[in-house]
Amino acid sequence: MIDVPGTALVTGATSGIGREVARQLAVNGWQVLLHARTDGEGREAVRGLAESGVDPARLEPVVADFARLSQVRSLAAAVAARPGGLRLLVNNAALVGPPRRTLTVDGNELSWQVDYLAPYLLTRSLVQVLRAADGARVVNVSSSLHRVGTLAWSDLNSSVRYSPIAAYAQAKLALTMFGVALAGRTGAELTVASVHPGVVRTRLLSAYGRAGAPVVDGAEAVLHAATAAVSPTSGGYYEGLLAAAPAHLVGDRAAVERLWQLTERILGLRASARAA
Repeated sequence: MIDVPGTALVTGATSGIGREVARQLAVNGWQVLLHARTDGEGREAVRGLAESGVDPARLEPVVADFARLSQVRSLAAAVAARPGGLRLLVNNAALVGPPRRTLTVDGNELSWQVDYLAPYLLTRSLVQVLRAADGARVVNVSSSLHRVGTLAWSDLNSSVRYSPIAAYAQAKLALTMFGVALAGRTGAELTVASVHPGVVRTRLLSAYGRAGAPVVDGAEAVLHAATAAVSPTSGGYYEGLLAAAPAHLVGDRAAVERLWQLTERILGLRASARAA
């Protein structure tokens, strides 16, 4: 465990793995920014965790609907402006899209935005804040399904062919590739790891089609990458506690760079050799 905890932002922290990660971080002395989609969900999560014995003073709800990129930008600005900095970002929020392809208000396929574009935007917006903290880490909650994902370069919004699982797998592949790109740009200043927490009994279990392990087991994998005294390999992919081989595209430098540049353009960010 990291000796001196700091402030952590955990997205998708109102249920499942995110909630358990937030709980254990708070119990171990972290100040936790508990991300929720709405004010009500955030207050309810804090209340429930407090009733379970967590000191509510260590929990601060923050709100953004990842289906609205304007709210992601507002969340990043609020986190960057608060005192105390940020030492840990856990990109956990995700969903499996509905049976019918659905577009966000920003014009993106829902799972592509919530599972990839939103965490990309949030992380890129907080890189400088994270860099200022000693030993800062970013943990992207990936999925073993990223290995069956493909990047439809000319149709990332799945307008020609859509299935909920394929869209989810594509987004998790992109998120894992983002981890490699960010690690390469930030070097020793920031540790970035992608973690498949296992098949766990959460709202995403339908994507795997079989019985899942307890939430606490999945949280253990994420917490290990986030807080173990020995940092994970930056840019590495882990399944549970162990390093694992990711999809071929994750190791394809040209594809990783192409995705970075394309995503920068989609989000209107400044493309650069080093993350700004």
